[in-house]
Amino acid sequence: MPQTVDDFPIVPAFVIKDTPKPRRLTMLKEARAYVDEAMGLGRRSAPWRDLWHRLKSATTEDQAIEAIGAMRELLAEEDLLVPGGR
Repeated sequence: MPQTVDDFPIVPAFVIKDTPKPRRLTMLKEARAYVDEAMGLGRRSAPWRDLWHRLKSATTEDQAIEAIGAMRELLAEEDLLVPGGR
């Protein structure tokens, strides 16, 4: 089990379309950093703001699981996941 919710694993990992190469997120803290970055780059729509709040406020494993699931759905909706995760 992870020591803190920041270290909660993302399984399977997210592999996100990024430049110059795909970006792999394996823990909640990496997901938080990615969304922080995305918010700074102009992704400020309601779904991204909601996701940002969910990731920032996650303090339990259940909340982490829910936030990671919401992130997976949003990334898929916006076609940001690399097919096959490679």
